[in-house]
Amino acid sequence: MLASTTLDQAAAASGPVAAPARSSIARATAGLAIAQTALFAIPMIVLGRAIGWPASLRLPAEAALPLIAAHADAVLLGYGAYLLVSLAMIPLAFALRAWFRTQGLEGWLLDAVAFTGAAAGLFKTLGIVRWLSVMPMLAGEFERAADPIRREAIALAYRTTNAYAGAVGELLGVQILSGLWLVAVAILLQKTGRRWLGGFGLFCGALFLATALRLVWPAAGMLQSAAVPLALVWFLALAASLWRDRRA
Repeated sequence: MLASTTLDQAAAASGPVAAPARSSIARATAGLAIAQTALFAIPMIVLGRAIGWPASLRLPAEAALPLIAAHADAVLLGYGAYLLVSLAMIPLAFALRAWFRTQGLEGWLLDAVAFTGAAAGLFKTLGIVRWLSVMPMLAGEFERAADPIRREAIALAYRTTNAYAGAVGELLGVQILSGLWLVAVAILLQKTGRRWLGGFGLFCGALFLATALRLVWPAAGMLQSAAVPLALVWFLALAASLWRDRRA
């Protein structure tokens, strides 16, 4: 929050024509956008190789818990990096607000968009924390349990935790709030004349929002396999556009 406040102060003090302040804000925002894609590569590689993530999220407890126990270090490393991705979205949301102000945009909508992005990062973080705390503990208990009744109780705890935290992290954080944030940012980008980047963002945001329909149409969940990589490309495109603005 301190960094975002500093960026906002720079934007407010400099105005849209002060090149040094505009350059520093664009540079910081571009770096945070790049971090979204660069950091996300870690869980994709580490968790993908160790437990077959993200497909492992849909495994039954009896299959998932032994995998987590067998690859405990990889799970901590991969989800630790994913946690950083989610946390990095919070300063990115406020940095973008500061950058939009250097483009001459003002009003309550900027604040609403920034707090929506920050909320998306927060809810994703709350969903990820379970893989760094509760799930490794359950996996260890499941491996040590010899009593079938105890193993079933642990499996029930896994399913319950996954259902609740998955709704918080995936449904609210990844699909609904991230989708709304992408759509709103895309609209603001179009107001700055970046129509192709805005259109791309609108498409990505619509995909995430459509994925949330899995509650009533389970097949919609398959859209996330396309939404995530497209969003990662969009973050890189956003960073490139901001970097060009830094040099303007």
